[in-house]
Amino acid sequence: MKRFAALLTALCATLLTVTSCDWFSPREKDRQVLLIYFAGNNSLTQEGQGDFEDLRGAWLPGQKETDKIVLVYHHFMDRTPTLVRLSRDKKGVLVEETIQEYPFSTNSATQETLTTVLNDAEEAWPATRRSLILWSHATGYLPAGYYSDPKDQEPKGPVQWSVPGNTLENDPYAHMVKSFAEDHGTEMELADLRSALSSRHYEFVLFDCCFMADVEVAYELRNVCDYVLFSPTEILSDGFPYETMVQPVFTQKPEEAMRTIAQNFMAHYRAMSGVYCSATVSVVRTAGLEPLAAACRPIFQNHRDQILTINRSSIQAYHRFSNQYWYYDLDDFVGRVASDAEYAAFLSALNGAVIFKDATDSFLGLTIRHYSGLGSYIPRPSYTVLNNYYKTLQWNKATGLVQ
Repeated sequence: MKRFAALLTALCATLLTVTSCDWFSPREKDRQVLLIYFAGNNSLTQEGQGDFEDLRGAWLPGQKETDKIVLVYHHFMDRTPTLVRLSRDKKGVLVEETIQEYPFSTNSATQETLTTVLNDAEEAWPATRRSLILWSHATGYLPAGYYSDPKDQEPKGPVQWSVPGNTLENDPYAHMVKSFAEDHGTEMELADLRSALSSRHYEFVLFDCCFMADVEVAYELRNVCDYVLFSPTEILSDGFPYETMVQPVFTQKPEEAMRTIAQNFMAHYRAMSGVYCSATVSVVRTAGLEPLAAACRPIFQNHRDQILTINRSSIQAYHRFSNQYWYYDLDDFVGRVASDAEYAAFLSALNGAVIFKDATDSFLGLTIRHYSGLGSYIPRPSYTVLNNYYKTLQWNKATGLVQ
């Protein structure tokens, strides 16, 4: 009996040890999770609810497919913020399972809330493969509040649109665009977004929000994901076509899925008429961003005086207002100042980072004549507030664009 008891004890200890060493089924061990984060407690509530409904009608994994998980955090005006799992039963009927409800007063544009949701998603469905879609307002690399109230604005007065008589306060297309997150005046800055995402790695991060395809944004996120899919201009409020977005994530390799989603996005807007036929998109492979920074650094150092006096009006802009000086095409900018040898090295690095790019001929009246898929700031010496903030960005630390 003593020998039997000792053997039983040893067997139990062995089983406990095996269990603690991730004794999962292959399906659980290779689980893939897509999380979509709707920060829509703002003026885009109606559009966000429409995209959520499109998502509910899209292809979704089966309820029993525990290796393929679609999670959605949705926060719309006058609604309780909720994290749910979407799937389909064996008859194809939508199954919506609530994972977590959050306080009604939750602010979805804070690092704390995003971190909490990411942690709750991981706790409910731990995964070895993760991807993330972020949906909201956005203003790229700019500091919080700067887009709507630029502290360095010059000349003083309202920002004029390219059509005489129209201003930022009287934008005829304001209802069509969704200018990452905004919630009752709160905005999440780029460093906070990076911090929220840095505790785990993502196959891709997709931004369904405006002005995010800046080299500054991509570089800040280079260590948290393999690919970034985004737009250097605004995005029309209709957003991405969610009815086509989920299936490629689970049926194609990550890079192929990114291309498919980007192509479907462009096809969606090219099918529109008039000014609604307006879209830009790009996919960046983050592994190519360090070489891009290495190629840019000597150019920025060797041509500093030329950069500070460059004629910005001749460079492709991605903003629609004449007094905004924040979003310019990176390639068009660098090509104006670099030597032939410097530009060749830069272009090689750029092509290694931007693996897909496409744009309509114009965006809400803004002509797109030169398109590299990445935007950039061009320093203005008088922009003290923005320049001081820009120095904190990792892109600037790597390249020295702003001194």
